[in-house]
Amino acid sequence: MLNWKTTLLTTASLWLVLLSTTQPVQAKPTQQKKPASTTTTIYQQAKKELPEDFYSLYRVIDRIARANGLDDRPWRVMAVPEYNVNAFASDVNLVAIYDGILDQLAGDSSALACVVAHEMGHHTKRHIAVGAAQRTELIAKIQEEATKEVLGEKEAANQEATAATVGGVVVNNVIGGRVGGLIGSVLGNQGAKRQADSQRRINEIVEKKKKELEERLAAQERQQEFEADEIGYIASVKAGFEAEGCLRVMQVLAQTPGSEFDTTHPAVPKRIEAIKALLIKYRPETLAKEGQARISKTKPLTYNISKDKTSLRINSVRGGSQADDIERRFGK
Repeated sequence: MLNWKTTLLTTASLWLVLLSTTQPVQAKPTQQKKPASTTTTIYQQAKKELPEDFYSLYRVIDRIARANGLDDRPWRVMAVPEYNVNAFASDVNLVAIYDGILDQLAGDSSALACVVAHEMGHHTKRHIAVGAAQRTELIAKIQEEATKEVLGEKEAANQEATAATVGGVVVNNVIGGRVGGLIGSVLGNQGAKRQADSQRRINEIVEKKKKELEERLAAQERQQEFEADEIGYIASVKAGFEAEGCLRVMQVLAQTPGSEFDTTHPAVPKRIEAIKALLIKYRPETLAKEGQARISKTKPLTYNISKDKTSLRINSVRGGSQADDIERRFGK
């Protein structure tokens, strides 16, 4: 497997070395050629510098961002070195693609574009995944609410237990002997049972509310997946990729275990039907025409290694250098 982190850093470093060590040479006068277009130059440079997966992802995001007016912010992309047929959106504008999906979609840039646009859609729609810390907070709140719900009953049980203890001591002292001890034991057991019953009720309420929470979160996540599927279809087709690419992604996902059932994601057959409906609702030729009009008015986006040194940053229309932006505004 290609060590993409090492390759990315090595190719970038090599490029810098080559630029710094290349010396000007005398050339014979020749007929002046028309300079290569910026588009050709930057894409050729990217293909030389970047590992194949990063080059493909850069070209995909470049077109999607420009065709859909999403080039006013930088995007980050990384390949996760794990054979998992999956991708996810995380952090700030990060799109992470697993090696498994890259491998299974090899040779199909339209399918890859749909995956990438889907994850970009999660960002544009501000879908916030409920992380482990947030879940813990929500469950703690459920625990607190459940306790309040049976608080009166629990306090009564505590009072009864205290009274039973005191009463047991009194009875034992007054009556004494085996009878007094038996009565005191019965009173104490009744109080303890009330306490245990109250705690059991709290536990039952917590489990019920936790289950309801999980069901609500799963339903919300399924709705978000449908929304991201729609954005993925529209955005990738506007960028000039084949509309059927989204269906081919689903065909790959349909081969994974459990894909026919609703989980945190909708069942794949439902997603396929929804995408087929989108092909009718949003005609591919119309979307492609709209996207091409946007692309024709923009220039290719530049790219850099992100500050985290593990992802590729596709820059916004403002580029990737604050220094260059200052000099454009105020001169050198």
